[in-house]
Amino acid sequence: MSNGIKTNKVFHGKTAPLHKLCISITDCHHSTPKWSEGGKVVVRNFNIKDGKLDLSNPSYTNEETYQERISRAKPEAGDLIITREAPMGEVCVIPEGIECCLGQRMVLIKPDPKKIESKYLLYAMLAEFVQKQINQSDKTGSIVSNLRIPLLKDIEIPLIDGAEQIAAVLSALDAKIDCNNQINAELESMAKTLYDYWFVQFDFPFDFASGKPAQNGKPYKSSGGKMVYNPTLKRAIPAGWKDSTLGETFKTHLGGTPSRAKKEYWTPGEVNWLSSAENPSTFVVDPDEQISKSGLQNSAAKLLPQGTVILSIVRYLRASILGIEAATNQSVVGVLETDKFQHCFIYPYLVREIPRLMALRTGAQQPHINKGVLDKSRLIIPDDATLEAYTNLVAPLFLQIKNYHQQSRELTQLRDWLLPMLMNGQVRVA
Repeated sequence: MSNGIKTNKVFHGKTAPLHKLCISITDCHHSTPKWSEGGKVVVRNFNIKDGKLDLSNPSYTNEETYQERISRAKPEAGDLIITREAPMGEVCVIPEGIECCLGQRMVLIKPDPKKIESKYLLYAMLAEFVQKQINQSDKTGSIVSNLRIPLLKDIEIPLIDGAEQIAAVLSALDAKIDCNNQINAELESMAKTLYDYWFVQFDFPFDFASGKPAQNGKPYKSSGGKMVYNPTLKRAIPAGWKDSTLGETFKTHLGGTPSRAKKEYWTPGEVNWLSSAENPSTFVVDPDEQISKSGLQNSAAKLLPQGTVILSIVRYLRASILGIEAATNQSVVGVLETDKFQHCFIYPYLVREIPRLMALRTGAQQPHINKGVLDKSRLIIPDDATLEAYTNLVAPLFLQIKNYHQQSRELTQLRDWLLPMLMNGQVRVA
């Protein structure tokens, strides 16, 4: 038809090709951005998941690179971003107040507000009807699925009555998820600050009369607590504390990938498996894939318990905590808890170590560190009483973070359950 709208036999309703509903659809720069410690935000593939943009752990570039990357099209509030590969088809809307550019393997979509509302377009693109088209669009023959721009432009978008109401219902669920994410960001910031006070500044609350940490005590170092110079760490630490390495203190495991050539290693899906630790959430509550028990037994992958802190060692290093039992691939190292050291200590320690470890990466195509570099990382070992007091204080914060992540996961599942029924008219908004 002349206006691009047609009736689709599968959807049983009117559809239009994406490009007919947009002002522009622009492929991003293919080069790797020049990374920096601060500056302009770079949206990366792992920042987009479940229809949301999560910049709780942002990447940055300098002003010059930013200007270069927005020269084709500048990301603005209400625009959509869709990933072309690794993974393919993740999509989100840019919220108000975000100034950013795109990393690699992404496309910027500018909806025409006269033809379609951006929030509705987001939910339409998350619907199974559109996702199937995206997944069937890879005709490159390459190992990595790749969403080609001409095919993306021709993807059919369902056009239905009550689109704004549908967007409003689903947006309400997303608003609650956003609220949970904001609470978690504040809780994590609080936990990191407490770690810094206790184990970097050494100003944990201390009762000098009893010689033990106490909730209403005075800050240890600032109040004259005894400090002893440690020649290995090249700094003074509280008396009675020691130094060690990560590898000496914890069991660490590098993951592995079962052979893709053997179907029996992947079906039935019995064991949670993560292909990367580049997860924007503090807690991992969903696996990327599942492998079989045979696949676990016949590969370097190891099943890691809940509470294990995992670190991606390829590209941009990222720490997370397992909220589920899971194995990982070879780009992830797991650091297991001990009886004394729980994830509430290990996680903030690793987060602080990431800038140093990033500087130790090698490899031009896939900059990385190896497990040995991580194992040699030095850490301060507090006395048992201080560690116990810290754990009692901070562990409940991490439990709250985990609970909010799980609640958000359930809300996401509810949204995804409602989405196809709303789109197909099986459920109507009053």
